[in-house]
Amino acid sequence: MNDPRELRREPAVRRCGPVEMRLPADPDLVSAIRLTASGIAASAKCTIAEIADVKLAVSEVLLALIEHGSGRTVSVSLELADWTFAICGAIETASFDRDHPDLALCETVLAEVCADHSIDVIGSELRITAGVQLSRSDEC
Repeated sequence: MNDPRELRREPAVRRCGPVEMRLPADPDLVSAIRLTASGIAASAKCTIAEIADVKLAVSEVLLALIEHGSGRTVSVSLELADWTFAICGAIETASFDRDHPDLALCETVLAEVCADHSIDVIGSELRITAGVQLSRSDEC
């Protein structure tokens, strides 16, 4: 690039967070977290398809937590590191049915859009994690 009038192409930024939030277990608030996640992904120059996958994974994680948790507070962490957008959510739960049909659908969707995911109960806490793999290209 010898001509100073040429635009300089900067590599895509692929690191942000973690952004941590606590919110009431209300399905109406899932869209606010999806918006936050899509904003983080867009600022990191993710593709439209990657942003859609991030939003879908966020929805699945949060709605499963709300449906299968105690109905109290949901904790969620969003982090973009290198080539993965990580979503981690947790909620207290008194009981948990691992064989519930809704969880099978949730796992099917997460398996489609995520490189990895897990649904675990640790003590009295239901924790769901998902990692959306991002492209390694600097092209937008």
